[in-house]
Amino acid sequence: MKGNDPNSDYTWYLNIPDGFTTHTIQGGRAYMWLINVLAPSNMPSVAHSSSPSASPSVINGGGDTEFATYYMGYNTGGCAGRNELGITNKPVVEECAAACDALSTCVSFEYKRSSTACQLSSTCDRFDLTLNEVGNSYHWYLKVNDEVAISENPTPYAYLWLLDDLNGREVTSPAGVTSTNYYIGYNTGGCVGRNELLVTTKPVVEECAAECDKLSACVSFEYKREATNCHLSSTCNDLSLTVNEVGNSYMWYERANSYTGHTTTGGNAYLWLMETPTSSPTMSPVTLEPTSIEPTCLRITTGGVRYDDGYLDVFVNTGDGNGYVGVTQSGVKYALNSVVLEKCYLGLVGLQVKNSNANAWAGSIETSVDGGVSYTPMVCKDNCTPVGDSTASIVVDGDGNGDRAVKCLNGDTCTLVNSGSWDSTE
Repeated sequence: MKGNDPNSDYTWYLNIPDGFTTHTIQGGRAYMWLINVLAPSNMPSVAHSSSPSASPSVINGGGDTEFATYYMGYNTGGCAGRNELGITNKPVVEECAAACDALSTCVSFEYKRSSTACQLSSTCDRFDLTLNEVGNSYHWYLKVNDEVAISENPTPYAYLWLLDDLNGREVTSPAGVTSTNYYIGYNTGGCVGRNELLVTTKPVVEECAAECDKLSACVSFEYKREATNCHLSSTCNDLSLTVNEVGNSYMWYERANSYTGHTTTGGNAYLWLMETPTSSPTMSPVTLEPTSIEPTCLRITTGGVRYDDGYLDVFVNTGDGNGYVGVTQSGVKYALNSVVLEKCYLGLVGLQVKNSNANAWAGSIETSVDGGVSYTPMVCKDNCTPVGDSTASIVVDGDGNGDRAVKCLNGDTCTLVNSGSWDSTE
């Protein structure tokens, strides 16, 4: 299985059941789904003529608000013979939505269960034109522009928001949301050999998510592009554990017990909000605002000199009260010139590295505060030598044999900080 590929056949979904606070996206196309909900409290339960009380919005540098296009989804079929804008194939429903969004004349689309058929319409603009047939093989999605639906329609089965080009933007939950299930999805593959809970088939990704929801031990699932494969995992709970590779055939969706913030590493990311009827929001599930703190991007690269390959454990502190949290998988030997970690964090306070293996790792550890345009080495603070020196060249070893400008030896846990926050008087 391959991973982290915009053209991957599988998307990974991260489940976040307890609450949504923030989500920061570093680039690419992102999608948000609100699944299986009652209408927001200000929306009639039978029909409505407007969107949820506030669609996700992007506040740009000038302070203007741009509302995201979104779709109201129904699982009872679309309009017969109204696919005027074309019939094509898209490997996932989100890409069919993006195709409709790209056409100003597109008012809705249909996506076929257990298939990749994507049908775009310029006239199927209200629910009473559809087949409204339980068990229909097509799902129908009505586009909503500028916060106003085209006509009155029943409460949908799902909401899908297209959140495009959100580099440096933060997604925050509005007042009144009592959401219980979230997923963050990536199209770069899941974890190899970690489908412990279930391997099955589901005709749509929403139904694969529902299977994960049923199991308290389920932390993520994979769904195969252009297929119906649904794999549930109890251990694949972090992006760093995935294959994270361009071209993978699976999409990966990670589930989490609480949601305080999320930063993607680029490419296509998807945000799903799974709701129960009793936790329907009083307004649209997310708003988008500029991040109050610029994300700090971390890049750890293995050197290219003989014997630089080795083992490394990495822990980050983002100032969220949880201290230093492991972000790499133990027991992994990193090859020469390989990237150990490349990820952006909001409020990065510091970094800790450690190697309990006698096979030393050597390379560079750098951070960027301009979205990855330029990087600066971090600085040695505790348990490494010399204190205050740059980590442009650092060795981390389980014994005392490493030889680089900065040394973290004997299995010690060494603390590094951004060069801009280093205080030699501490």
